[in-house]
Amino acid sequence: NIAYTCNPKRIKHHFMKTWKVILLVALAVGLASCCACRKGKKVVDKPLMATKWTLVELNGQQVQTDDNYYIILNEQEDRFNGRGDCNSLMGSYKLGENGKMQLTGIASTRAFCPDQAGEDKFFKTLGDVAGYDVDGDLLMLFNGNSELIAVMAAK
Repeated sequence: NIAYTCNPKRIKHHFMKTWKVILLVALAVGLASCCACRKGKKVVDKPLMATKWTLVELNGQQVQTDDNYYIILNEQEDRFNGRGDCNSLMGSYKLGENGKMQLTGIASTRAFCPDQAGEDKFFKTLGDVAGYDVDGDLLMLFNGNSELIAVMAAK
């Protein structure tokens, strides 16, 4: 028996077998935790109302907003407010079943902006909204053809 426990080949074999098991367990745990990362860990959806939604993409183009270009849906009444490049905007919203949304009566202050064309495009796009989906901290806005027209991020 002493020969068995002191046999270097047996000790090395036992040692390698133990390390393989430990390595496989560590690898399995690592892969299991990484799978959630690969699939895009689902974060809790931000509330649609009373969240400042800042524009990050408009008609397929990423935009840099410098904390402008946002909307906030009022939870007490069916009104929203927001901002473009340099003008404030306001209007009403109506939510329906299955992610339907309509932004109506959109009005704004009319100061001249350095990026007036960009602001006008943002305001017009809001008027085209027919649906929405909240995915974590992103609000996706769709037109009547179910095409993605704007992506906004919760701030």
